[in-house]
Amino acid sequence: GACVRLLSCAPARDAMSYDVCVVGAGPAGLAAAIRAKQVGGDETTVCILEKGSEVGAHVLSGNVFDPKALDELIPDWRTLGDGSAASSSPSPSSSWPFDHEE
Repeated sequence: GACVRLLSCAPARDAMSYDVCVVGAGPAGLAAAIRAKQVGGDETTVCILEKGSEVGAHVLSGNVFDPKALDELIPDWRTLGDGSAASSSPSPSSSWPFDHEE
């Protein structure tokens, strides 16, 4: 009926197939995508769907984080690339202005 007519009138769309599709390019999504490539190898195709304007736009801009998980996932991340993507400068202090004991 009507449903079949609507589908037959729809314009053709391109389709791409992936082995793994990760929704969200935050820390967990990026870790999942990286691990999928590590485990699956070069033949494994991975797609990341992100609603932000760029990967990590919501959480990585100016973020200060403990790199322990990144060290475990990609042990040589500090020496990869040109070094402009991430700063590996350690924090001079582990206390924060809002830290207090009750």
